[in-house]
Order: sequence, then structure tokens, then C-alpha cells
Amino acid sequence: MKTSLQDRIVSVIFGVSAVLAVFTGFGNMPLYKRYYIADVPGLGWSGDFFTNLHVHYIAGSLLLAAAVYGGVRFWFERKEGTRLTRSGAVRAAVLILALVSGVFMALRNLPGIDYPFYAHAGLNFLHMSVAVVFMVLGIGCVAARCRWLQKQSQ
Repeated sequence: MKTSLQDRIVSVIFGVSAVLAVFTGFGNMPLYKRYYIADVPGLGWSGDFFTNLHVHYIAGSLLLAAAVYGGVRFWFERKEGTRLTRSGAVRAAVLILALVSGVFMALRNLPGIDYPFYAHAGLNFLHMSVAVVFMVLGIGCVAARCRWLQKQSQ
């Protein structure tokens, strides 16, 4: 599987936006001002909830765009024998769940959309727990050098 410059750029966008989404996701709880992380030079913005939330939305949008790109690219490469690895399939499923729950979390902020309390709380916990699982899987797969895709031998 030869990677093009475009694939490498999307890979970097995916990685940076995933790290930024996790960082700002924890910042939305709000932890950074309370534990003086916002006092670190260059991280002052992380203590402001609304700035943190907007950066989280931007990172989530970039992550969604990179995931859609990867999914479409994979769809067309399947004909050439490219398959998801087991770790790639697990990460893809967790990522899809995190992105879908994130979209529903963002939709609740639109006027006229109101979820019942239990749906709101359940969606919040689902999104947070799936994001943490994706973070742990990502760290583990980077450490173990697990690939997302493999080329089927003919």
C-alpha cells in the first residue's frame, strides 16, 4: 500500500485532531483551570470553557472529515485486496461510535433540540467513555505499531 502525500497529510490531520479533541474534551469538564494546567505558558486558552468548546468542535470536525476520507478511501481500495486489521476494525468501530455520539452531543446545543435528562446524561457518559477507550486503544496501537489496514496476499 503506497501512501501518497495526500494520505500522509490526512494522517497528520487525523492524529493532531484526535489528540486535540481528547485534550479539549478533558478540558470541557473543566479540569485545566482547577489544576493550573491553564497557567502553563501557551495553554491559557484551555481554561476558558467556550474557547475550549469551540476548539473541541473544530477538532471533532477535522477528525470527522479525516475519518470520512479514510472510509471512502478504504471503500475503493477494498477491490484491490485491502482489508482492515483486527485492531483497525476495533478502532474504526470505537471511532464511529465516538463521532456519532459527538454529533448528537453537538446537535443538542441547537435551538429547538432538547433531549430528556436521562438521554442527555447517557449520551454524555457514552461519549466520554468511548472517547477514553479510543484514546487508550490509540496509545496502545501506536506503542505496538498496529496498522489500520493490510493488503491481502493473493
